[in-house]
Amino acid sequence: MIFFKVSQNINIKIADNSLVVLTKELKNSDIEEYIYVTTYDDFEGVKDIFTKVGTNYKTLIVDENKVTSKKEFPQEIGVSNKNEFLQQRQKLKQTSFLNNIQEFNTKDLFKNEDFCDTLSLIKSPKKEISIAIIGGIGRNIGEILCGLSAIRIFYKSLQNRYKDVKIDLLLESANNQYYKRDKELIEQESFINKVLPLSVSVKKLFDYDYYIDTSKIYETHFFNFLPFIDAYLYKFGIDPNLIPAEKKYNQFDFGKYTPSAELKNEIDNLKAKSKLILFHPYSPNIDRSLPKDIAVNLLKNLVILSDEIVISALKIDKFENDKFFDLSKYSKSLFDFIYIISQSDYIITVDTATYHISDIFLIPTVVIFNDEELVEKRIKYYHSIKPYIIKEKKKNLSLLKFENETLTINKYTKYQTIKLKKILKLLKD
Repeated sequence: MIFFKVSQNINIKIADNSLVVLTKELKNSDIEEYIYVTTYDDFEGVKDIFTKVGTNYKTLIVDENKVTSKKEFPQEIGVSNKNEFLQQRQKLKQTSFLNNIQEFNTKDLFKNEDFCDTLSLIKSPKKEISIAIIGGIGRNIGEILCGLSAIRIFYKSLQNRYKDVKIDLLLESANNQYYKRDKELIEQESFINKVLPLSVSVKKLFDYDYYIDTSKIYETHFFNFLPFIDAYLYKFGIDPNLIPAEKKYNQFDFGKYTPSAELKNEIDNLKAKSKLILFHPYSPNIDRSLPKDIAVNLLKNLVILSDEIVISALKIDKFENDKFFDLSKYSKSLFDFIYIISQSDYIITVDTATYHISDIFLIPTVVIFNDEELVEKRIKYYHSIKPYIIKEKKKNLSLLKFENETLTINKYTKYQTIKLKKILKLLKD
C-alpha cells in the first residue's frame, strides 16, 4: 500500500460518476483525515491525474510504519504486504513532495509469499468483526468470480465464530474504466457488505478490525502457480488444501437482474425452435482470441455440422446464415451477457470470462486453449468445462517477421489445426 498526502484539494470523478475527494491537510486538524491509503497501481493513476491538472497538484509519501503502528489501525491478516514499499521509502526524501514515482521499478518490490493462518490469528472478543480488502479481487470477470468464491469460503469460516461478519472491498478507481462494472458484479453477492473506491483516508480504515492488502498479488509466485480460487484463499490465510473441492464453486445471484423485453423475447423465440450453441471466438486478450478468418471459417462449419441454432453475443463480421443469430445488439451490459450465457444449451469459447460464467449454470462448454500449461490452473474445479488444446505444428519454413504481417509465414498455422468435429464430440459426450 501507499500512504500519502496531497498539496491541493481535488475531486476525482471515477467510472460510476461518483467522486473520490482528496483534501490537503489543515492546521490543528486530525491528521488521519488527510492521510490517504491506496495501492501502488491506483496511486500511479492518482499521480497521472494530478499531472494533467497542474504543477501545483503533488503528493507526499507518508512513512507507512508511522501509520500502521497506531493502535487504532486495523490488524493485517493473510499473506502480509507490510513493508512492500520499503525500498521506495528508503529512496524518498520524506520532506518534499514527490512528482515522479515512476523512477522506482516495481520489480524491486519485496514480495512476501509466507503463508499466515488467518483463523488462528483472528482473536477479536467481539461478536462482530469488520474486514477491509484493499485493492479488490481480480483484473477481469473470470478472476473476480473466483476471488468472490474464495471470499465466500472465507466469510463462512468466520461465521462459525462471529454473529456478524462485514467484508468491504476497496477497489482501485483512479483511471479504472472497469470500476463501475466490477462494483456492480461484486455487489450482487450477499456476503459483501460494501464496495468502496480507493483512495480512502486512514481515519476511514480505523473503522475496521482487520484488513487484507491484495496489492500486486499478480506478481506473486503463488498467484501464478495456483488456480485462481486457491491463490486467493492462500492470500486470505486459508489453506486451500484443507478446503474440499466441492466447496470451490463459482456462483452468481441473478435476483436483482431483469433482462430487457427485447432480449428475453429473442431468446425465447430461438429456444422454441431449437437448442442453442453460443460461439464466442474472441477475448479482450488478443493472444487468446481466434484470428478473424479462422473464427469465421469455424462458424461456417459449425452451422453446417450442428443441429442447433448458433448464437453469438459478439459481432462476427462477414458472416450471415439462417442458422446463425447475432445477439450482440442486445448484449448491452455484463448482466445481459451473463443472461445470454445462462440461456445457452452448449458453448464453444476461447479462454475468456465466458466459461467461468457458464460453469455456474452447468452448461456443457468447450474452451479452446492456446497454452496447455494454463488448463489446470483455470478449470481445475469446474464440472461442465472441457479443454480443447491447440497444438503448434512443427515449422519448417522461414520464421522471419516482417513489418507487413501478411508476409509472415506460418503465422496462423496452429489455428488451422483446429478440428471442429472433435470439439463437437467433446461438447456432447
